[in-house]
Amino acid sequence: MTTSISLLCKKNYTTAVKKRLTKIERSKINIESPLNEIIIGLLLGDGHLQCRNGNSRFIYGQSSLREHHLNYFYHIFDIFKPFISKDFVPKSRTFIDKKTNITYRSISFASLTLPCFNYYRNLFYNKENKKVVPLNIKELLTPKGLCYWIMDDGSLQNKGLHLSTYGFTLEDVNLLKSTLENLFALTGSSTDFLIKCSIHNHKKGYRIYIWEDSMNKLRDHISPYMHKDMLYKINPK
Repeated sequence: MTTSISLLCKKNYTTAVKKRLTKIERSKINIESPLNEIIIGLLLGDGHLQCRNGNSRFIYGQSSLREHHLNYFYHIFDIFKPFISKDFVPKSRTFIDKKTNITYRSISFASLTLPCFNYYRNLFYNKENKKVVPLNIKELLTPKGLCYWIMDDGSLQNKGLHLSTYGFTLEDVNLLKSTLENLFALTGSSTDFLIKCSIHNHKKGYRIYIWEDSMNKLRDHISPYMHKDMLYKINPK
């Protein structure tokens, strides 16, 4: 969960809707498979939920506009099209990170405000409106969800992989580490199925490192779900 992306959520987006949906119409819009898995990974990464008038909307952005990142952004945009106003166009803007004084260009979209997003907002946000890791994340995170989390926040380093969890507390990161370690484990299986992880204290906060020993195991489980432009995040070559 990167700082530059979280800044996007402070913007007051306006979603253009020619026909305002009725309360009944909004209540009939549901999140089904595979989006129910994907959204978990995105909310651990760069996705955010904003509460408006009792319901919630999903906001997603990319601060890197390199071609492969832009292609991935539009992949996410396409996934959420059923929840976005028909004529909505992703928003591009330039902003300055006040902490680093670095200028970023970004692209983002916001969904309609719908009851179906409330479930996820209640999971991922506390009373102070801060994003947290759900206590039942072990029941929620799947290989497909992990794939989208890695495509957002993963980066290869020393033949292993870092997950940027800077926005979460150490308690939350420990919970994520335990979840990752056991994600592919089967009941009664040997430790060969476990993912080896460690937590590194970076100047930006805490991050999770998946060891080189576990990278082949990780690739076997998530490669089928990876967007082709994001495969570089798990393949050194």
